[in-house]
Amino acid sequence: MRFMLAAAALCIVAVPTAAHAYCRTTTQQLPPDYRPTRGCFTKGLFLFWRNACVSYSVNEAGSRSIPYEEAKRVIDDSFATWMGATCADGDSPGIAVSNIGPSKCGEVRYNGDSANQNVIVFRDDGWPYSDPNSTLGLTTVTFNADTGEIYDADMEINSSARNLTTSDQVPANGFDLASVVTHEVGHFFGLAHATDARATMFASYKPGTTALRTLSPDDIAGICAIYPTSSLRVVSAEVSANQTIVADACDPSPRRGFISECAAPKTEEKCAATPRPTASWAASGSVALAIAGILVARRRRTRTG
Repeated sequence: MRFMLAAAALCIVAVPTAAHAYCRTTTQQLPPDYRPTRGCFTKGLFLFWRNACVSYSVNEAGSRSIPYEEAKRVIDDSFATWMGATCADGDSPGIAVSNIGPSKCGEVRYNGDSANQNVIVFRDDGWPYSDPNSTLGLTTVTFNADTGEIYDADMEINSSARNLTTSDQVPANGFDLASVVTHEVGHFFGLAHATDARATMFASYKPGTTALRTLSPDDIAGICAIYPTSSLRVVSAEVSANQTIVADACDPSPRRGFISECAAPKTEEKCAATPRPTASWAASGSVALAIAGILVARRRRTRTG
């Protein structure tokens, strides 16, 4: 079975530091009352990319406030931050990632019968989900519900009425694009919100700062735990008794190949969908989940995302 999960909101606010940090995203939708500070949500199967190499595409429209080339630079650097981490064994995380080229398609979708793109798109004309004033980003992940293998990941950046900046000097009321994207990249790779307020994967961001550009030791431990080597993936015990499976050979192409345009699914494929971020659809055995990304600090007192 294939499923889709949306990892959405990045919040902004300060909370007490927790002892344990990194958590992994699972195949089950988070309950409405879940808060990361209470500990990791562990029901379901852990998500992971099986391929040794994956790719992403930046929507060619960029944003009205951030041109494509500048957006691409920040996004490329944010992925490189994760790939440049040093694991406990001295090696980098065992997965490679590359920008496969611009995407004309700006839709969040997965085509089970045709080519795809793992797209990163800016939403200038309004945030199409709840909480537009506190949500900074959303990553939607499609996966195999029987194993947790990720098939597709699409990232949306809330650039509507947002003071997004790419400068190293962030205004007091500004939102650092690199911090937002670096957090969402963690969701792209299968990490959930951390329980440690010092981690990039914590669910909130303080305006005017660039702190989330830099990974914490727990962020690094998280990605290294999923991808210890380029040939192994750490999975749930229900998937493999020794909790590891062999990675597929390196092929950065999206599942069923890359296409820049939006490809229409075959008409005979049956599916049902509900709106994200609680989206979940079943289509030829697939499901999609929307995972909360980062939220704005001032709202954090009432919601953690």
